Amino acid sequence: MRKFKSGDRVSALYLSKKHGTCLAMNRYVIHAEDHPTYGQKVWVELPPENGRDNILSTHAHPDFINHMDADPVERQTPGTLIANLNWHLSMAAPDSTRPTWPTGWVGSRTEVPLSEDQRAAHASQAARHLQELRFWPREFASWKAAVTPEHLRDSL
Repeated sequence: MRKFKSGDRVSALYLSKKHGTCLAMNRYVIHAEDHPTYGQKVWVELPPENGRDNILSTHAHPDFINHMDADPVERQTPGTLIANLNWHLSMAAPDSTRPTWPTGWVGSRTEVPLSEDQRAAHASQAARHLQELRFWPREFASWKAAVTPEHLRDSL
């Protein structure tokens, strides 16, 4: 397992106030530090409905946290493909930004605009994920119905 660093995009298990144990995808690592037993301890931003706090502190173990792109695109599950596709599409948008913590992990989050080259790279990755999602016809149809305006659905 590769080491986590601030700004990494991850999936993490957390305890929801409403739904019990949940998997949050496309969350950002705020901070990571070495841990003698588990290799690393990692702090991750969580959804507001998290049962404890808006930050999860966890050991770097794949049962609890994983990089969103840990598996090659060809081996990702449909759920991970869709989460990655949606994220890359949002990052390819004209006004897309990425989070940073310029004053360290206890400071505030700042959004930094992506460059045109970065947005183009995300558009390319989105196309790759879309291509792979087509191998899952039912999931592709469901994703397409959920995110595509009706007048454009036949063009995908």
